Amino acid sequence: MAATADIFSECVIHKILCYLSYGQASRMRILSKTWLQAWSTLPNLEFLVEYFEETKIVDAIMETYRENKIPIDKFGFSNCSKFNRRHQVFPLIDKWLDTALQNGARDLVYVDLLYSVRLYPFPISKVLAANSLRELVLKGCNLMHVSSSSGFANCHSLRKLSLSYIILSKNLLQTLLNSCPFIVSFNLDHCSGLVKIELMNLQKIKSVSVSINRNQHVKIQAPTLEHLFYNGYLSGNLVIVGCQNLKSLELSYVKICNGFLHNLISRSQSLEVLKIQYCMGIRQIETSNLVSLEYIGYQIPELKIAKASSQLKHSKIVLHGNNNLDAAWFSKLRKLLWNSASWSQVLLCFPEYNEIKIKDLQQHNGVACPQMDVLNVNITRSYGECPTFVDALLWSCNPRRLNLSSTVEMITCFVSRLMYMKNLSHSSSERSNPWHSQLKEIKVFDVKNQELQLVSGELAISTLSEDRKEVYFLLDWQCN
Repeated sequence: MAATADIFSECVIHKILCYLSYGQASRMRILSKTWLQAWSTLPNLEFLVEYFEETKIVDAIMETYRENKIPIDKFGFSNCSKFNRRHQVFPLIDKWLDTALQNGARDLVYVDLLYSVRLYPFPISKVLAANSLRELVLKGCNLMHVSSSSGFANCHSLRKLSLSYIILSKNLLQTLLNSCPFIVSFNLDHCSGLVKIELMNLQKIKSVSVSINRNQHVKIQAPTLEHLFYNGYLSGNLVIVGCQNLKSLELSYVKICNGFLHNLISRSQSLEVLKIQYCMGIRQIETSNLVSLEYIGYQIPELKIAKASSQLKHSKIVLHGNNNLDAAWFSKLRKLLWNSASWSQVLLCFPEYNEIKIKDLQQHNGVACPQMDVLNVNITRSYGECPTFVDALLWSCNPRRLNLSSTVEMITCFVSRLMYMKNLSHSSSERSNPWHSQLKEIKVFDVKNQELQLVSGELAISTLSEDRKEVYFLLDWQCN
């Protein structure tokens, strides 16, 4: 075994171990002496400390690296120590950071997994003064001890900066960014102590991710910016200027003000990717230059599609139905799917369902059939028969394939209703609902692609014994 394991040089083994977590890499040391030596000089170090006694292990490893001057490329430390021993852990972290920087560390990661208790006063000034740093990721630490007036040493080597749940003064962030003008990626996640956040004069910035608190405001002026993620309370708290090269935009949990999305998209002629998650106030999405669109939310948006891009290369929509579904909701869904029939993925999630007034649906029958390829439906709860709900869903979507995840009771309801529609299509009797006659054929399969016999709804699901099941239907429609 050892002879086979030793076919790689220590340099190659280092590269292999770098793709593994520190815990996984440590288990590889038993393969041979060569692997043990490679592990003991591993350039990527990641530690997690929950109990104070575990600091002795970390301290011994870091002391070995210091004494032997073993090169360190990345140092990561996750702090989960208890509140009453933290004052003893903080000086040790200071010492370990010194060793990492002295041994050439280019990536530093500090994460406090209990950031609601006493926070580590991270020595940001000392770290930036090393001027060899490539990536700095901080989560849950305190920078209030740092004076913004004294400034920082310029750290031109830094390319990625991530600050999450950090306490810092209102001027410190700007001073920090001024000392790192060449960062390419910047993340700011719910940092306190800030009111006005300005991201300007970043000459190389490509990607920005900002999640702010309710009273914070953000202004971004970055001609080189290509990717932006924004999570905030109001769209009015975000001002974007001179970002003409923006290619990707993601908005999450934002209350959209009138005209915000339209103005932003119209000014970003390079915008190709748009992702919207749980945003309120979405009325219209203009897709003139988009090649990828993802939408997750409760509201059904309207799409304004330019002739030149009538088909998106990638499009995903996830809609969560509320507890007050009605004919108007399904009518908006039908219009949305008809306006963009090339959705790559469509998922409808219903916590529950209610009866739909069919007469109200017939008032909206002017929109043509969407004729979707695949529709995914997830229904959490079911109670009783639901014929009008199934009618409204199929009327608004007309899927060729329907993937259904729900209770056995709900699957029974779908099977029964689909069989009823199919039987009507072969009947010459008068039909009250014209779309019933469009279903010509139906097949149903389980997750193992085994076809279920459709003799009756009960027999079709006789093998579905669990509370929740997944089946899919293949439906042959004849749209008018």
